[in-house]
Amino acid sequence: MLFIISLIIALFTAFILDKPLKKCPAAFYISAALLTAASIYVSQSDISITNRIVRDYVLGIFSRGALGAAFWAVVMWTGALPNGSAPIKKLMTIRGELSITAAFLTFSHIVTFGLQYVRNLINGRTGSGDAYRDFVVTCILSLLMTFIMVPLTVMSFKTVRKKMNAKTWKNIQRLAYLFYAMIYIHIMLLFVPKAQRGREGYFLSVLVYSAVFIGYAVLRFRKYYLSKKEKTSRLIPNTVCACAFIIPLCLSGIVSRNTNTKTRVTSTAPKAAVEASVSEQTQTATTAVTTSDGTKTTTAVRTSTTAVSTADKDTKTTEAAADEKAEEVTEAENTEEQPEEAQPEETQQTFKYKNGTFEGTGEGYNGKVHVSITIENDTITAFSASADDDDPDFFDDAKSTVIPQIKNSLSADGIDACSGATYSSKGIIEAAKNALEQALN
Repeated sequence: MLFIISLIIALFTAFILDKPLKKCPAAFYISAALLTAASIYVSQSDISITNRIVRDYVLGIFSRGALGAAFWAVVMWTGALPNGSAPIKKLMTIRGELSITAAFLTFSHIVTFGLQYVRNLINGRTGSGDAYRDFVVTCILSLLMTFIMVPLTVMSFKTVRKKMNAKTWKNIQRLAYLFYAMIYIHIMLLFVPKAQRGREGYFLSVLVYSAVFIGYAVLRFRKYYLSKKEKTSRLIPNTVCACAFIIPLCLSGIVSRNTNTKTRVTSTAPKAAVEASVSEQTQTATTAVTTSDGTKTTTAVRTSTTAVSTADKDTKTTEAAADEKAEEVTEAENTEEQPEEAQPEETQQTFKYKNGTFEGTGEGYNGKVHVSITIENDTITAFSASADDDDPDFFDDAKSTVIPQIKNSLSADGIDACSGATYSSKGIIEAAKNALEQALN
């Protein structure tokens, strides 16, 4: 969704604001630089933006690189459009200005996530196995793309371009093809695993990015082929290009499809079991007491039984408890002793929360936060938290700060958020409140 919104903004700039961009490009460069600086400042500070639309769809298009990628998409497609077409006539005159603006906007993403990667590297949070491999590859790709983008951007300024040999400038600019390919690979490395795990919106993002980048590659090769063979029939190259676009696009959809269905189904089973156990964990015992005047009274005493993890154990425990209580009732009814005073009613300690495991959800920085809290006699014995798409570094910091406070106070009220991980902290607190509300007696 972010990329689609960004594409609309980029196309509006290119087709509607083309004349102002051509006449006064410095205004666009300065605006892009200021927006980039502001987004970096907000993302790295403790400023709290409560409005989710502003946080995700305004700040997000800068920090997550969607707007920069959209401007690069317009720049690269300009080179793939047929010569003499109306769009290429309009866009070719401002292609350099668009690429410079794209570079300024991309720096927001480079700085924001570059700092995060550095922190992860210093703190040893690079993951293991496939996660470590993806971390290393992403770091290398990011560095290479930055090293390519910076000189190409500098050479896009007219004052620099005029001082260079035209042939040399053109040869160096061919590195842009490698840069575009790296952008697509970088995005797929990040998005495909999340799409496979069923993260909301990532499957669509994979398809949209694939359509844009694969479509560009196909049209670029078509344009090159037709420039070499101008008199050849276009039926065959058009057919080949259509297949070359559809097949990889379908493959990207197949590769990124949700493979987490089984995991999600099994993960809901414990929750159902817990809810069933909690609903059955209170039993009522009836005790007969004979008073001194010969009347018989019946007192209901509410006792708690501990939920058992398996259905068989729970059934056996309940049956055993029922038999035991039945024997107590029989003995009380058959007794012939008549005490002078009524036996005191059995007292039972009351707890604020039920025993069991309870789950809750909240809104993190960029997606849902899930917590699982296990309670035993008003003591939190287990507390786990996970996020759909929060930054691992910030989320770990938030967990280490927030979870101990909730465990100690047995409440999610008045909890201090982690400095620098405000949204992740609020997501954990909100999810914990949701879980604790379910646990209330």
